[in-house]
Amino acid sequence: MPTKDRLLVLLQTLQEQSDDETWLTTADLRNALEKEGHECSIRTLRRDVRSLKNCGYEISVREEDGKYTTYAYLGREWSQPELQILIDAVSAAQFIPQGRSEELIGKLSRMAGPSHEAELRPQILVSEHVKAKNKNMIYTVQGIRKAIDRNKKIRFRYLQYNTDKEQVPKHQGTPEEEYIISPYATVWNNDRYYLVGWSDKRQKVTVFRIDRMMVPKQLPNNRVPPPDTFDIRDYTDKIFKMYGGEEEKVTLRCTLEILDQVIDQFGDSIELKDITDTHFTITVPVSLSTTFYAWVFQYIGKMKIETPEYVRQAYADYLKQAMDGIAGE
Repeated sequence: MPTKDRLLVLLQTLQEQSDDETWLTTADLRNALEKEGHECSIRTLRRDVRSLKNCGYEISVREEDGKYTTYAYLGREWSQPELQILIDAVSAAQFIPQGRSEELIGKLSRMAGPSHEAELRPQILVSEHVKAKNKNMIYTVQGIRKAIDRNKKIRFRYLQYNTDKEQVPKHQGTPEEEYIISPYATVWNNDRYYLVGWSDKRQKVTVFRIDRMMVPKQLPNNRVPPPDTFDIRDYTDKIFKMYGGEEEKVTLRCTLEILDQVIDQFGDSIELKDITDTHFTITVPVSLSTTFYAWVFQYIGKMKIETPEYVRQAYADYLKQAMDGIAGE
């Protein structure tokens, strides 16, 4: 009977060192086994390979002109195109630090087999300065997920940059330094990872950048349940598209050339009205904030706020404040 240790070494060797283009000889496999302390005859090797195949592992055996036998592991769960997509996503994700990205890309590329590992490299170029600096972010995500699964609150410190461009705890040395949150969900938006949860201090649902959180500590207290009217999809649609503020239905008149950008922002379920050869009108719910007004401003000459009048006036005040300079200076 084959030993479990020997079978595992054989399987690992085949998975790591062979693929559809790289085949291992009987001598290659026997040498690999012997290096790990497993003596193995040709007959025993063939029996072990049959045992692995009977367990469902896709191992191909090929006779080379009747002279010798070669073996290859062909049961790759991920195709090269699939792995390439994952590698590009890891490379582009701003919330994953550069060093961690390189580590993950290395692990993903090795899943393609030795002949194809070098072919799998990021096809998306991302400037290193946009990548997160928090090397513990993956452990932060793990801590959040465990707390959600166990229905527990978390406590953490939140980071911000000082004038030396170092990340330090926010409110350092004050009672507000630590945040106590009932985590509801993690959200990936615009290449950033966020925590959505109930803030004990603010007594409302809040959002935190995960790459700016220190690794959280799980508390023994159970989470505060989400408010009855809370819907995570509806909340994230509003908070990430226009970010905070009082909700209001706003009518916008836009040129057709920015229709793609409007649909990207509000979805393809919006109703277009008063359509002409050059313009259209929409009425959409938004959260009134500087983020909304800044979004409108980027389409100056192509979008205007029609109603309500008080929103038009607030936008005018926003523009005037921008022209007046820095407050309090």
